[in-house]
Amino acid sequence: MAIRHNKGFTLIEMLVVVGIFAVVATVLLFNYSSFSTSVGVRNLAQEIGLSVRKAQTYATSVRNISGTSSVMSDLFPAYGVSFSVNGQSSVPYSPTTTSFSLFVDASPTNDRVTNNRYDNNGTCGGVPMLGQECVENFGITTGTKIVSLCTDSPSANSCFTPANGGTVNVVFHRPNPDAVICVIDGNGNCLGQHASYLKITVESPKGLDRIITIWNTGQISVN
Repeated sequence: MAIRHNKGFTLIEMLVVVGIFAVVATVLLFNYSSFSTSVGVRNLAQEIGLSVRKAQTYATSVRNISGTSSVMSDLFPAYGVSFSVNGQSSVPYSPTTTSFSLFVDASPTNDRVTNNRYDNNGTCGGVPMLGQECVENFGITTGTKIVSLCTDSPSANSCFTPANGGTVNVVFHRPNPDAVICVIDGNGNCLGQHASYLKITVESPKGLDRIITIWNTGQISVN
């Protein structure tokens, strides 16, 4: 009578296979985390660059605002993006380290002078009202933050960080594609002399960073 031998894995072989799977899974998870963080930082940098380009396009393509006497009415308003390294604000849609705002720098019906300032009363979207210039607010939810705003304005610190706070607006006026880079003072107004560039640094919790540079010529670069 022939003897049958059942084939299978020994305990040692099973442990070796499980160990290999554990090592491979650990490497994949670690690399995925690093890859995901890198993608998040890159996407935020590109989103900032695109939002500035959108403001430039709105201004140069004459995106007008119409309304009644209580609503801003301007055929050729300026558009801009407001950045800040301040902490949480008590007013919704104000720029912070985790958000930035696209706004229309329009003038009231009886005043055709724009001020390169982001006037925000806590509402955003729709037809801008007097004192409400927010068009779109971009929230940062990936853990990545804006950690510095650096300019060459001689009337201000060269770099603003969360430690000292600061706000900078990038505004475009028709018909020029050039940018007005306005450093905001303690009273909410632009400093006397505009900067020639703005460098925005975004950083992930793991220390990965990207720099977005906006020049007063309208050029935007992401490194």
